[in-house]
Amino acid sequence: MTLDSGFAGFLGMLRSVGAPGSFDGEPDEMRARMTQAIESGWDPAAFAPVASEEDVTAGGLRLKVFRPHAAGPVPTVLYFHPGGFVMGSAHLMRDVARRLSHELSAVVVSVDYRLAPEDPFPAAVEDAADALAWARANLDRLGADPGRIGLAGESSGGNLAAVTALRAARSGDPVRALLLASPVTDFTTSYPSMTENAAGYFLEAKDLTVISELYFGGDPEAARDARVSPALAEDLGALPPTVVGVAGFDPLRDDGVVFAARLLRAGVPTTLRVYADLIHPFFGMPAASPAADRAVTELTALFGARLG
Repeated sequence: MTLDSGFAGFLGMLRSVGAPGSFDGEPDEMRARMTQAIESGWDPAAFAPVASEEDVTAGGLRLKVFRPHAAGPVPTVLYFHPGGFVMGSAHLMRDVARRLSHELSAVVVSVDYRLAPEDPFPAAVEDAADALAWARANLDRLGADPGRIGLAGESSGGNLAAVTALRAARSGDPVRALLLASPVTDFTTSYPSMTENAAGYFLEAKDLTVISELYFGGDPEAARDARVSPALAEDLGALPPTVVGVAGFDPLRDDGVVFAARLLRAGVPTTLRVYADLIHPFFGMPAASPAADRAVTELTALFGARLG
């Protein structure tokens, strides 16, 4: 399979200017590069329309709430941004959250979970659970349907979505659907795609080592914790219907493929889409590639069908 031309051009541009890797340097440097890269490419006029966008602070939790142009009660989607547990924010992923809200006619609660290494594991996990609790407690205010709550996330955000869905199921109050784009679900296994796509495709295999060190200290015992590696959970069958989307030129490709297979074996209704010509994180970069844009549309529609 040939790399998508849009992403080939994007990667070529990075090489031509000698851009450092996403996870090179200190965390503050990583964050500054991510912020500059995303904000410089923004076209707010092209953002999907929503009825409102609101910043919410609940205790120490920070959220962005997006409401659709739709009459309630509507579904609620908690969205967890990518960034390797180290970078990213609800603000930087506004375009993604707005698109989800518009295409799903749903309230989207985008979660500004705490970042490592300043706040390592399990801070992000606890923030994710608190965000779901906040959403449940504010359904009337949000104009939302209590029976249609879904979780969505990309990369590290996909990890948090899966972990939070498992926690909700264990509490006896499961969510309705799950959308995982290029998720990292298993920090204990080196899959073939980590060698096949080790370097040259934006996210690199060496970055996963940096993420492990910053998020949970690279501790092998911590990596086996199902709150770090949800693929290792013994109760995967408790997860709701799940949509998984992965990119062919991604070191995490096989992680997502194997996770989807585990869910199917556990009896979870699961839809897997492999976009063979795309890179990580395609779900958050639809403007870079018409193929990525189509993938986002398809995955969102599949998730919406599960959400109801």
